[in-house]
Amino acid sequence: MNTIALNTLKARTQTLNKRIFGENTQLGALGLLAFVLLWESVSRSGWINPVMLPAPSVVVRSAVDLIASGELIRHVLSSLWRAFLGFAIGSLLGLLLGVAMARLPRLHGFLNPLVQIFRAIPSLAFVPLAIFWFGIGEISKIVLIAFGVFFPVWVNSYLGTRDTNPLFIRAAASLGARGWRMLIFLIMPSAFPFIIAGVRIALGSALVLLVASELTGAQFGVGYLIQLSQQVFRVDHMFVGLITLGLLGFLFDYAFVCGLRKFLPWYGAENSHAAGTH
Repeated sequence: MNTIALNTLKARTQTLNKRIFGENTQLGALGLLAFVLLWESVSRSGWINPVMLPAPSVVVRSAVDLIASGELIRHVLSSLWRAFLGFAIGSLLGLLLGVAMARLPRLHGFLNPLVQIFRAIPSLAFVPLAIFWFGIGEISKIVLIAFGVFFPVWVNSYLGTRDTNPLFIRAAASLGARGWRMLIFLIMPSAFPFIIAGVRIALGSALVLLVASELTGAQFGVGYLIQLSQQVFRVDHMFVGLITLGLLGFLFDYAFVCGLRKFLPWYGAENSHAAGTH
C-alpha cells in the first residue's frame, strides 16, 4: 500500500513539474524574444547611434566570429576555471566554519567579531590588496572569488545549523544519537535548505568578483575581453562579453537547480507543490 501511494505521489509530482516548468519556459522564451525585437528596433531606428548600441544581429555576428577564431572559447574556459576553483574553496570553508561556529559556542564567541568585521567590508574593496599581495596572476583572482563566496555560505550554514529544532535534537538524543551521528543524520539535513540558499547566492557573487578580478589584470577571461573591447572601442565585443556572463550565470543556476531535483527529489517536489498551490 505504501508503495502504491509513493508511486502515485511521484507521478503527480512529475506531472505538476512538467506543467509548471513547461509554462514557465514558454513565458520566458516569449519575454526574451520581445526584448530582443525591441532592442533590434531601437538600434535600427536611428534614435541612438548604432555604434554605441549595436543591434542583436550585429552582436551575434561578432560572437560567431569570436567563437570561430577560438578567442571567446579561450576567454570562457579561463574564467570558468577561476570561478570554479574560487567557488569551491570559498564554499567549503564557509560551510565548515559555519557549522563549527554553530556547534561550538566558544569558537563562535572567539571568531564572530572578526568574521562580522570582514563581512561588512565589500569584497571589491579587497581587489587592490589582493593584487598587491598576490600579483596579477591566478592566485589573486581565486583568493578574491573565494573571499566573496565564503560569507553567503558561512551565514546560511551557521543559521541553518544553529536553528535546528530542539525537539528533533532531544528526540534523536533519546534514541541514542550523539556526536557525529547527530550532526550527519539530523543537524546537517535540517540545515540543508539554508546551505542550498547560501550556495545559490554565492554563485552570483563568484561571477561578480570574477569580472572585477579580471578587469584589474589578466591575459584571458571574459572580464578581460570586456576591458580590451572598451580600449579599442568595440562595443559589439563588449556586448558579447556581457551576454556571455549572463548566459554563464543562468546556466550555473539552472544546472544547480536541476542537480537538486535530480539528487534531492524531495526538494523539487516541495517547491513544485508550493507553486501548484499558489
